[in-house]
Amino acid sequence: MTDKGADNFIWTGHRDEDGNLIIDWRMSVKEARRRARIERARTETRFANAPFPLYGLPPDWEGTRFLGGGWWGGSPGREQTKALSLVHGTNIQGDGPMLAVETSSEPSTGGDVLETVAGMIRSGHAPDVRGAIEDLDGTGMARGHDPAGVRRDRREFVVDSDATTFDLLAYGEEWVAWAEVGRVLVMVTGNPFDPNDVELVRVTDLEPYVHGSRQHDAP
Repeated sequence: MTDKGADNFIWTGHRDEDGNLIIDWRMSVKEARRRARIERARTETRFANAPFPLYGLPPDWEGTRFLGGGWWGGSPGREQTKALSLVHGTNIQGDGPMLAVETSSEPSTGGDVLETVAGMIRSGHAPDVRGAIEDLDGTGMARGHDPAGVRRDRREFVVDSDATTFDLLAYGEEWVAWAEVGRVLVMVTGNPFDPNDVELVRVTDLEPYVHGSRQHDAP
C-alpha cells in the first residue's frame, strides 16, 4: 500500500483485532528510489563482471530482454558470483512467453518445482523424476505435481553455432533443459516458449538487457 499524504511514504500494515491500523513498515518514496538505484547498480556491475560466459538469444531476436537473477556468496567485498540468468520476452511469469538462460559455475537445486526437480536429478540427489517429486512432497513444494505428467527427453540446441545435446524435463507449458557448455552449466527454462525457437549465443553486449530492466523498473 502507498500513503498518498504529503510525506509520500510507501508502507505496509494490517488491522489488529479491534480494527486499528498497525503500520508494519514504511519508507519514504525518495529513500525507496535511492535504494532501488543502488541495488540496480550492483546488479548491473555483477553482470558486467560475470566470471563466466553469459548466453542468450541471438541479436536478431525481436523481443524485450532483462537482467535476471542469480546467486552468489562470500563476505561483503569478496562475493563470488555462482550463477546469473538473462531473461527474454517477459520477466513476470504468466504475462507471456518467457525464456530464461542461466549460466552457473556450480550446480544448484533452486527455482520452481520443475527447476528443482531438474537440479536434483542433475546433482544426483534423486534418481529420477518420481524420486525427486516424492522427496519434494515432504516439504509440500510439489503438491499437485503428478510425476507421470513430467516428460523427460533429450534435445539439441545450437550454442554458438555448435549443436549441443541438452537433457530436458517438461510439465504442462513449462520446460527446463540443461547441458555442460565448456566449463559451465547452462540451464534454459521456457514458460511457455517454443523450444524450436531457441538458439543460444554468447552475449557480449548487455546493453539491451540493461535497457529492458531499467524500462521495467522505471516509476
